[in-house]
Amino acid sequence: MFATLRDSSTADLSQVLADVKKYASEVVEAESRELRSSLKQSSEAAEHQLNERFRSFSDRLLEESGTSHPEGGRKVGDTQLLRKMTNRMTDFEAQVSSQLQALAQDVEKKISFMGSQPLGVSVHALREGEQPLGIDW
Repeated sequence: MFATLRDSSTADLSQVLADVKKYASEVVEAESRELRSSLKQSSEAAEHQLNERFRSFSDRLLEESGTSHPEGGRKVGDTQLLRKMTNRMTDFEAQVSSQLQALAQDVEKKISFMGSQPLGVSVHALREGEQPLGIDW
């Protein structure tokens, strides 16, 4: 930028505008990287928590089914039922994982869209709920 106020008053206005645009684009890029990393961390944490819940639920079901008979043995129907439940739980886990990935991709698209907006639109203004000039939402 300029060292003194006198330098800026005699400077070319297009140079000042270019510097402001460059600064704004750098701020938007930094904020989008920060949002991406926080989104990635939160989705990974949610996925890990969901996987842990499924594991504990599956373990509990297996333990309960093993002690449901007085002899502690399992019948043939119990084995089939456990297989079916395991398959359904695995399918459900896959569905939830794909939905989390789709959500993450949707947020990535929105972040990249925000980064591609004109520099007059402030990310802070949009985050705070203010309406930027010239845009009807």
